[in-house]
Formats: sequence, structure tokens, C-alpha cells
Amino acid sequence: MADGRILSLRLVVSDLDRSLTFYADAFGLREVGRAEMSDPNVEEAFLEDPSGARLLVLIRGDRYAVPVSHGWAPLAMVVSDIEQARADVENAGGRLAVQPKNLGPVTVFMAVDPDGYLVEVAAGDLSVLDDLEGQTSKGQRMPHPMPEIHEPY
Repeated sequence: MADGRILSLRLVVSDLDRSLTFYADAFGLREVGRAEMSDPNVEEAFLEDPSGARLLVLIRGDRYAVPVSHGWAPLAMVVSDIEQARADVENAGGRLAVQPKNLGPVTVFMAVDPDGYLVEVAAGDLSVLDDLEGQTSKGQRMPHPMPEIHEPY
């Protein structure tokens, strides 16, 4: 079996510079490279987080439509200060789809980026998420702790 690993997450955006500004101002991501191609006309911007992990690629192209993602979050971010992140998202031109909710040791909110993508933002002891796996056995279901994050906004 091949030893695969996730290289990056790719989001199609309508305005590359606007999205770069949003993700830089809201989450401290920075552009570390760009590829511009022709036939078809495509631009890709490579972003890394403050730790140096290159994790997000924003794509703008003349053959790509921005998909509608209402009701699910293709991107989840972890931050150290949830209130600062909320302010940063709003100052960067984003809006909140779901207000911050305290789930014990974790606080989560849902932001909307300039193209309408939901971004899940979490802070706290994320190790509790690892515990979810062991809370139910196969075939069992448990109530979702925050069902509103799956509602269309």
C-alpha cells in the first residue's frame, strides 16, 4: 500500500487577490508562491500558516465556477484566541454564519469567506475531538453537539 499524505486543500475562488487578503487578515495565512498558466487561464496561490505548513491553495480560472458550499465547511481552522479570530474575520470582510458556541473545552464558530465558503473556526482543547471516535459503537448514533453548523445559512 502506498503511504499517502494530504498535500493541500484547494478552493476555487472568484477573485484571487480578495481571497488572499481575507485569509491573510483573518487567519494570518501568507502567500508563498503562485502559478499562472494559460490555455486554460488558471492562477493558483499557495498559502502557508504561521507554522510554515503549506496547506491551502486558492484557484481562480476561466473554466472553474465557485461551488456552492452552503451548509458545510470545506475548511476548518484552529486558533488560539476565538474572540480575536472573530474580530479578525469580521475586520477582514467576512461574516459569522454561526455565533461562537462553547462545547466544553472547545469553542467553535462558523465564518463565511468572500466567496461564500463556510470556515469552521475552533479554539481550545481539540484533543476532545479524538474522543468522539470512541463514544459510539458501529451502528450507534449520538446527537450532534452543534447541529446548526450543518444548516444552510
